[in-house]
Amino acid sequence: MKHLEKIVFIVVLILVGGLSAWVLMGGSETSSITGKVQPLQGGTTLVEYEGLPAFPDVIWPEPQAQDSAGKWLYRVFTPPKLFIVDGRFDPEPPPLPGQEIIIEVVEEEPFGVRLVKMERQKYRLQLDAVYEVELDNVDTAVLSFENVYATQTEMPTISLKKGQTHPVHNFRVDDIRKIERDVGGGLETEHIATITDLDNGKVYLLSDNDTMYEEGITVVFAAIDNPEQTVSLNSVGETFEMNEATYTLSEINMDEESVELIKEAPDMEMPKKEILTPTSAIPPTPSPSTSRPVTPTDSKTSDFGDLFN
Repeated sequence: MKHLEKIVFIVVLILVGGLSAWVLMGGSETSSITGKVQPLQGGTTLVEYEGLPAFPDVIWPEPQAQDSAGKWLYRVFTPPKLFIVDGRFDPEPPPLPGQEIIIEVVEEEPFGVRLVKMERQKYRLQLDAVYEVELDNVDTAVLSFENVYATQTEMPTISLKKGQTHPVHNFRVDDIRKIERDVGGGLETEHIATITDLDNGKVYLLSDNDTMYEEGITVVFAAIDNPEQTVSLNSVGETFEMNEATYTLSEINMDEESVELIKEAPDMEMPKKEILTPTSAIPPTPSPSTSRPVTPTDSKTSDFGDLFN
């Protein structure tokens, strides 16, 4: 009885397997699905793909210098003919062990002179203070003037009122004004005195908040290689000779406290122009061309990741 059950089980497996194969492979009664494809409108033609023509020989551009600090700019497809020297890309190979690199220093013609100082002469009288005798009545105030160039035997200050004249220092007080301004929420007061200088007949406006200067300026230059050799100029256009060169004062800028100087010499192809200030440092003397031994790094074994550490 057990053998019969095994035979029946095997027969069932064979039938199930055959039925599965028949379903998967399709029966004889399976109908085919057919359909019509609509033709393209407008007479469109199909072109067979023929491929692209071969590229001609490519000429790779040379790397271009980016700046004076030794950095280089490379195009996207520049061939990898690069070297890693001291942790950066370099188009030149590193020196061999024991090889010396000659560093050439191009000596630039020194300008030769420097600006020592810019001087403006103060006017001989300055309004130092105003003392009001009556409140809010500046016309009655006593004006105190500084005698700028007073000697040891003269009074350093001179006091006058509006309308008075000083017989010794030869000036007259014509008017006095009081100006009040709102500055940052606070009150700023300025007094302006109008005086007439009886020595030259000129009228000056003196302020107790500002300094009055004489017209003109004195500019002092000195030779760089010999600080004791100096020259003074007073106006634009003046020239002087120093160290076999001729210098012309072309501009005076009081706001920036600088001057423009033009240098000309027989051995110069073009005049040289420089802007000098009294704080300009004396340029160091260039050293002659020198050579120094270089201990190169092993660039071939440098790790690419070290460039970003």
